[in-house]
Amino acid sequence: MVRVLPRLKQVPVSFEKFVLPRKCPRSLRRPVPPRPSFAAVDHVRSILLDDATTNPITNPRVYIRHKSLPPLPRRFDKTREPTEDDRPRAMSFDERRFASSPYLRMLASPLRQCILTSRFMPNDFLVRLAVQRVPGAQHTFIPDGLQHTKFTARRSGHAHYVPCTRHAIALLANLSIRRRAAHGIRPHPLLADHIAHLLRLRVLQELEVLADTLQSSTRASNAPLLRRLTRAELATIRNTHTVPHPGALAVLIVPPLQKDPATGLRPAPNMSPAPPPPDTAPPKRPLDLPACELYPVHPPQWPDAAGDGILPEERIPLYNGAVMFPERGQRAALEARLRRLLQLQWEARPPPAAEPANSKMSHAFLLCSDAESVLRGDTVGVAIALWRLRMFEDKGEDLQTHSVDPWEWTTRRKVE
Repeated sequence: MVRVLPRLKQVPVSFEKFVLPRKCPRSLRRPVPPRPSFAAVDHVRSILLDDATTNPITNPRVYIRHKSLPPLPRRFDKTREPTEDDRPRAMSFDERRFASSPYLRMLASPLRQCILTSRFMPNDFLVRLAVQRVPGAQHTFIPDGLQHTKFTARRSGHAHYVPCTRHAIALLANLSIRRRAAHGIRPHPLLADHIAHLLRLRVLQELEVLADTLQSSTRASNAPLLRRLTRAELATIRNTHTVPHPGALAVLIVPPLQKDPATGLRPAPNMSPAPPPPDTAPPKRPLDLPACELYPVHPPQWPDAAGDGILPEERIPLYNGAVMFPERGQRAALEARLRRLLQLQWEARPPPAAEPANSKMSHAFLLCSDAESVLRGDTVGVAIALWRLRMFEDKGEDLQTHSVDPWEWTTRRKVE
């Protein structure tokens, strides 16, 4: 120890933030030779004596076809190792328009099998549960993969999937269902609350990632990603029950938090995956507000007698932040992340003209996404995180929209 200390004093100390280098995606796409012939008349000698580089018997891997790397919204946004056979390309207008839809992105997620219904469903409609040993307890189900990969990695390679609803978590106590997953595994009584806490944390993490992307961006796109609605615009939404804003993904109503009467301070933002601390504020009466409301983008185009038409109308979710985020620390973090996004947008592109003096701002935020805004930042991850939280906290107000097809799990299906 006496010899090491003098050497440590000579080592230069750097306080710069250490960031792991990101791995560039590697393309496996290669040209595939023409399909070989196995007919005897096409070979003068044994097929094993043909060219070894294209021999289908001794070297069958050369005939395996690999997909090319997916296109990027911006061609030079990320570094990528170009090859002669697969070079990076930018998305077309239609591809950017499809990528700006959170529901298409959810349906395009990988398929996984649900242990409750034995059906294959998109991954974004399910919750991933891994079997872990908790200190001081036996093996139990732990939610895995709910947080963003920038903040944490998956704990287990093998896991089970259940529908993203509270009722599905309650069904895990059934003995027959536990036998399908793992013998002798008992779910924790607070498993549903743990999943709900991580789903809310995922919304905050998606906002944090979006803000970091916008801060390091040098793009010239002027499409707004997030903006505050005026009181007149919010009143129009409330009165007409429509969201007449093009490119709207969701509307978030996040009222400011009041000071704690015990401490005289506002709650600090909390983005910890640990259980939230107990609230010191006095309990208030429960809010008689729905967690989410779906508003169409325009009034109905068909009369009530004619039905709803052939195709369903587009609807925009309106989230009440006080109900979706009951914990005051998480709600303070949500408001802080939203205000940071607005500040970054204003610094990158100040408003072109001054707004009227009578247009006072409300507590509602409009999240936008279209083919042009994708060039500036991806807000679809925030919309997907909010929709997954809505699915999990659904208390039965959307039972009419539950279908019996393999895409959604419904309570009308009996679990054997």
